[in-house]
Amino acid sequence: MRLVAELLTSPRELLAARLRQMLWIELQLSEKVLPELREQAHAGDLQWAFERHLLETEKHVETLRDVLRELEVPADPEESAAFEGLVDEHKQLVEQVPEEHELLRDLAHAQSAGATEHLEMAGYDALASLAEALGEETVAVRLPVLREQDQRSR
Repeated sequence: MRLVAELLTSPRELLAARLRQMLWIELQLSEKVLPELREQAHAGDLQWAFERHLLETEKHVETLRDVLRELEVPADPEESAAFEGLVDEHKQLVEQVPEEHELLRDLAHAQSAGATEHLEMAGYDALASLAEALGEETVAVRLPVLREQDQRSR
C-alpha cells in the first residue's frame, strides 16, 4: 500500500492515483469496516444489508484491479484521507451512544455507512468523467456500473 503518493504530472496519472485510492477504500470496506459493522449491528435487516454490501464491495475490488491492469499502471492501493475521516467520525459517533441503546447505535451505523456510500458514488462519478475526457472509453463505461451498485445498496 502506498502511504505517500508520487508527484502527478499528467491527467492519466491523476486518474490512476484516484483509482488506487478507490481500491484502498473498497479494500478497507471489504476487509475491515463492513465485517465490523455487520458484527456490531443488532437488527437482522441491517446485518443483512452490510453482508450484501460486503459481497458487492468484493466485486468492486476485482473490477478496480482489472481497470488498473487495463490501464497498465501500478495497482498498489493508496490511502484516502477522506475515507479515514469518515471512519474516525463513525467511531466518535458510536462512542457517544450508550451500548444499551441498540436502535440508536444501529441508526448511527446506518448513517455512517450512507456517508461512505456518498463518498464512493462521488468518486466513481468523478473517475468516470475523467476517464471519458482522457479517451479511456472502456474504463469510463465500467466505473458508472460500480456507482450504480453503490446507489442501489443505500
